Amino acid sequence: MTDIRELVLTADRELFTEHDLSTLDRNFSADYVEHSPLVADGKDGLRALVSGAGDGLRHDVARVLVDEEKGLVALHGAYPGLDPDTVYVGFDIYRVADGKIVEHWDGLVEQTPPNASGRTQLDGPTEVDPTADSEASRAFVETAWTRFLQGQDYASAGEFIRADDRFAQHSGDIADGVQNMVDFLEQLKADGSALTYDTMHRSVADGDFVLTYSEGSIAGERHFFCELWRIEDGAWVELWDAIGPVAPDDQLAHPHGAFASTAD
Repeated sequence: MTDIRELVLTADRELFTEHDLSTLDRNFSADYVEHSPLVADGKDGLRALVSGAGDGLRHDVARVLVDEEKGLVALHGAYPGLDPDTVYVGFDIYRVADGKIVEHWDGLVEQTPPNASGRTQLDGPTEVDPTADSEASRAFVETAWTRFLQGQDYASAGEFIRADDRFAQHSGDIADGVQNMVDFLEQLKADGSALTYDTMHRSVADGDFVLTYSEGSIAGERHFFCELWRIEDGAWVELWDAIGPVAPDDQLAHPHGAFASTAD
């Protein structure tokens, strides 16, 4: 049985940090599908991306989530050298089937300074709690996503938090505490720039961590939404995110769409 964690970490390291393009033939399927808005079609698109980035490209991975049930591996990290003017930070989701990487999505944003609580986009706990129930965590997060984010029922936040209100926030615009998140979202809504969530396309659950990958809009512009929640005692305790615009599918450099899957 393929160790999908080791497969993805090896392929990712060899490709983006060691620049060993042969990993594409060894670890990616012949009909590999690329969904990233940053990359052209298939393995050729990845070859061109890595070759064009130069020697400074690397991928610094902070967190790894493995969802064996869905054959998904999510990486949370930064890409120094991908762009000469900035560092991109965010999430990659790989789907593995028959011992090969068959599909990839991502959600990357520019690195920002620490927020008002001194937290960065990547710091905080990195190890999954193996005693936590992945499916219970997924169910909790999907319920909260439907009501709090998609439904914009921000007053419902109290149903998803700890009694002591402990909540670590890694978004660059928001300080710790659920109320600060609620106030921020309410202000965006009042300003006509509400975060509108249309579809959760996939979730990656591993112990106490759950990543959701969603499609929606802000002020009418199509966006991706990546939220990584850490759950403790059946409540939110920490959040990392990456939210950014994405072009319509017919304007991407490939025909596969930003959110669809060949497994759908």
